[in-house]
Amino acid sequence: MKLRIGFAGLGAMGVSHVSSIQKLCGAQAEVAALCARNKLNLRRALEIAPRARVFSDEAELIQSPLDAVFISTPNFTHVTLALETLKAGKHLFLEKPCGITREECQRLLRAAEKTDRVVMIGHELRYSPYFQRIKQLVDAGDIGQPRMAWCREFRHPFQKKSQDWIQDDRRSGGCLVDKNCHQFDLMNWWLGARPERVAAFGGCAVNRVIEGPHQVHDHATVSFEYDNGARGTLHLCLFGRDFPDEDLELGVVGDAGVLQTRIAEIQILQWKRGAKQKEPVVHQVTATRGEGWGSHLGFDEMHLEFVNCIHEKRQPLTTVRACVDGTRLAIAAEESIKKGAVVTLD
Repeated sequence: MKLRIGFAGLGAMGVSHVSSIQKLCGAQAEVAALCARNKLNLRRALEIAPRARVFSDEAELIQSPLDAVFISTPNFTHVTLALETLKAGKHLFLEKPCGITREECQRLLRAAEKTDRVVMIGHELRYSPYFQRIKQLVDAGDIGQPRMAWCREFRHPFQKKSQDWIQDDRRSGGCLVDKNCHQFDLMNWWLGARPERVAAFGGCAVNRVIEGPHQVHDHATVSFEYDNGARGTLHLCLFGRDFPDEDLELGVVGDAGVLQTRIAEIQILQWKRGAKQKEPVVHQVTATRGEGWGSHLGFDEMHLEFVNCIHEKRQPLTTVRACVDGTRLAIAAEESIKKGAVVTLD
């Protein structure tokens, strides 16, 4: 029997989820229900899934006869709707982040670990063979003991959102929470460690959209330390390069070598310590870009995995427990910027 899936929130990401389930998982699942306040976005989703039932309220959708719910609403609503979904006994796909405060993250984690439902956080990058290959190389010891990780992202500003919620740190959690929980999650996963302390600096220099103290940052630098002694850095600028020429680079440094992404070419560059290489070893990975918002690596695989996890009664790679530290690190970094101090994660 096909899974009946409902979708709460139909912005660019929500519509992409509808499209991916309809196109990739049609034999196993159906788009059964939709909820959005934006009529244009709702029409776009109905063009993809014309037989879906339409709801005007997320709570009504959650209580309807569904097997699973996708939540792609604004960040400040994530945890409330996630808890309602789990209480209703539904499987849950929750867009990142896991929450916008430490307390929200803890509430979600407790609820996820009490349920037998599948709970997947939308960190699609983990599902791409490309980023999985980096994890495999690190775990195999190809660069020795990992000691550092880094991310550099110079890109265009945030896209327009309803009522500019993404620009208000009270509703988005902040730039680092909304945007960089992805990259923090990857670095945590690759190093197999938990972040303990963070020091960050940031501000809004160019992209002011709302007045007052709650405008999110448009540039930041973050340094953090793990429980095993490894360290990481992240540099972000939202007025760096225009789409599609934005630049994202990540890497891991071990005591025996370095791995670095070349995402545009789906390649991994490797330098081996002491090898006197003039050029890096190049790992070419077979990986496809998803058709959804941003064409992210892993986007297609993530939807297939969510449906398979439900049918096979197993938990996914991106559980709340696996991913919550990426969100918590981002929240702590935002706290560090505001306080001007090193922040310790609980």
